[in-house]
Amino acid sequence: MAVLTPRALPEGNNGRLLALGVTAVAACLVWLVIAQPLIDTYEAGAEALRQRAGIAERMQQLAATLPRLRREAATAAKAGPPTHATLSGASDAIATANLQSLLESMAGTAGAHLTSAEALPAQQQGNYRRVALRVSVDATWPTLVALLQAIERAMPRMFADDLQVHAQPTSEKQRELPLDISFTVLAFRSPTPGSAGPPPAEGGGDASPDEPPPPGDEP
Repeated sequence: MAVLTPRALPEGNNGRLLALGVTAVAACLVWLVIAQPLIDTYEAGAEALRQRAGIAERMQQLAATLPRLRREAATAAKAGPPTHATLSGASDAIATANLQSLLESMAGTAGAHLTSAEALPAQQQGNYRRVALRVSVDATWPTLVALLQAIERAMPRMFADDLQVHAQPTSEKQRELPLDISFTVLAFRSPTPGSAGPPPAEGGGDASPDEPPPPGDEP
């Protein structure tokens, strides 16, 4: 093999072009091996810093709104829910009657027939009284869906529970079979103004026969 000696290197323009080519290749290698990874690392770090700065700014903005949100929450807690969110009525019986009237109206609008309505015992839920009706309805499936949607969107707020659906026996082939439907509707009424604690039991408020008389009343 011939040994490459300095005299074998091209001279003149060819030598200068060769030197430029070697320099360009070396510069590319330095860029790809050293400079580009360093630049990528720097850009990744800068992007992470920008994201952290954005998160910190948003957290500061949220923290600045915290006192206002606390004041609004305290005001809302004192005011209670909107008046239109609860049933009107000074007693459980009146509120239940109002609930039944609203249900009959919604059933008629949806095209259903309310066949029965049974008032269930009211219960104390915090500062509010929960009233309930167990209703039976004759309707088809699309009508039932429309009625349940109306209950879901109703004001005052209502909640349907314990839904039971049974097909009515029929000898005719119908596109929409009639259904026997029963479910419970729940709603709440606000306590009467000036009352403290649960309202007294309806029906006179007399003590139970099994309840011992208060001290000092014994004969």
